[in-house]
Amino acid sequence: MGIFNFLKKKEEAIAPQEGGKASQTKEPYLGDLSKTGVLFELTQVAPEQRDAAWVDAFLGNIAQASFRCGEPQIITGPDGFPYFQLFLPEPNKSFQCYVIDQMKDDFLLDAGYGVVINPSPTHADWVLTYGDILNYHLNKTFYTDTETPFSKKVMDETIAENEQIMIGQPSEAILPLQTRKVIKEFLELNGVKQPKVLLMVREQAGGQGTTQDIVFNITPKDFSDEETYRGVMQTIGWFLPRHYSFVGMNEQGVGEGFMEL
Repeated sequence: MGIFNFLKKKEEAIAPQEGGKASQTKEPYLGDLSKTGVLFELTQVAPEQRDAAWVDAFLGNIAQASFRCGEPQIITGPDGFPYFQLFLPEPNKSFQCYVIDQMKDDFLLDAGYGVVINPSPTHADWVLTYGDILNYHLNKTFYTDTETPFSKKVMDETIAENEQIMIGQPSEAILPLQTRKVIKEFLELNGVKQPKVLLMVREQAGGQGTTQDIVFNITPKDFSDEETYRGVMQTIGWFLPRHYSFVGMNEQGVGEGFMEL
């Protein structure tokens, strides 16, 4: 699928500091140590006892808490995607502080990284995809559970005859420039010569309102086989918030609506 080449390219995108640390172009990060303390207490709870209240507390504190980075900083997860390793600080040891809320703007969104918290050979306390971090960037929450205009996720779609649709471009509030660039690079590495995108709004049957989908100009015919196409589309999903719906569609199906990513 080209994800490993994509990972290699992204690793080279961040110039290392002395000691091989990722560059921090702004002032040193300042996290909230009280939130770090809350996380430390939460991680003492056995995994099988972590209920919904635990999840809410954990997610409510990780964005501003102080972390230290792993060595190496970037690892490839079991799913094949690149993750920046973060660990809780060790007691009575100095550390270089990393804060997700600040990292996302400094390099996570530009570089195409997810984040893994306290990974070990057998488990991690939490895994955030690039799309989860993007959702936090846009909506101040890692996961959107409320009703949204997005439809059910499908990978390829056709437009029925006489179906009413509106097309335009996804705004910065849906698909920021950094994310467009990351997805464009990934698609180019997978042989798509001119990756394009649009936002399609469709009338629901029976006048039940509208739904929207992000549409990419790719179909199974653009790849060596359908399995490769499906793999590429699944990877696009890793770069998007989990509630987004997105499809692949032939350019001729929507006229002049597509624009380059």
